[in-house]
Amino acid sequence: MLYVLRRPWFRLGAVALILLALQTTICADLKPFGESVDLMLLASVATGLVGGSQYGALGGFIFGVAFDLVLVTPFGLSPLVYGIVGFIAGYSQSLTFQQMWYLQSVMVAAGSALGVFILAVVQQIIGPRAPLGSELVQTALVVGIANGVLAPLALPVQRWCLGIKRVVV
Repeated sequence: MLYVLRRPWFRLGAVALILLALQTTICADLKPFGESVDLMLLASVATGLVGGSQYGALGGFIFGVAFDLVLVTPFGLSPLVYGIVGFIAGYSQSLTFQQMWYLQSVMVAAGSALGVFILAVVQQIIGPRAPLGSELVQTALVVGIANGVLAPLALPVQRWCLGIKRVVV
């Protein structure tokens, strides 16, 4: 039984449920500049940065499925996009030379903004039409900056989920 509790997918699922509760309650009311912060996208990008591309894709899929349970978009849209963004974040993590906390915050901000753009493009193709104008740029900026600020809190949680010890250089 303890073996199952230590598995990364189980811990990611438990964190996904907690973040989903925070996303649908607190973040639904707190909207900086009229835009909602996307905690599930934050967790997907942080998982990729901490664990690499495979764990990033797994984390993005888990967080996307959890978020799709409460959204009215076509089911599977969020896991697809969050999995892609988590994979890209994990791949970019393998290309960087030194992991400083402020660089990781910048990477989380950039990955979150990229995730907003990818979600809008996929929604144009698959689901309900998302605006591709200045509203999208504002949303990407707000989500990116907010997730970059929250990154120092999310990265240790994702390290715990994956069972990774931090290496101090």
